[in-house]
Amino acid sequence: MNKDQFTARWPEIRSRVRTVWNRLTDRELDQVQGSAEILVGIIQEKYEEPRKVIEMRLAHLIEEPRQ
Repeated sequence: MNKDQFTARWPEIRSRVRTVWNRLTDRELDQVQGSAEILVGIIQEKYEEPRKVIEMRLAHLIEEPRQ
């Protein structure tokens, strides 16, 4: 998924992200503004997970069929 696709689908992806990383606040998710890079950085900082793990989980989350 490219940046434009991520940005366009951010409202849908946001709810999925919130389900997986439930300690993220609305304020933190507002900061993302459709940027996967910012999202990964926030998750990495808050959860202290390796970047590669976050990116893989996020890719899997995005690839799931739309609900």
